[in-house]
Amino acid sequence: MDSEGQRPASNPTAILASLLSKREKLQEELRSIEKQVYELETSYLQDSTQCGNVLKGFEGFLSSSKSTT
Repeated sequence: MDSEGQRPASNPTAILASLLSKREKLQEELRSIEKQVYELETSYLQDSTQCGNVLKGFEGFLSSSKSTT
């Protein structure tokens, strides 16, 4: 039995069409997730330039906190 509770089709063409459809859906979902990750990383790197970030270090954050004390 299939995980969706349906009997698998005995026609190889139908099985292939179903698998290709699932593959396309998963590829589209992956593209969407990759785009979201790219946008979040870009936002992080742009928003954290004043205080520092993982790539540039946090010297700006430390120097700005010393000047306010």
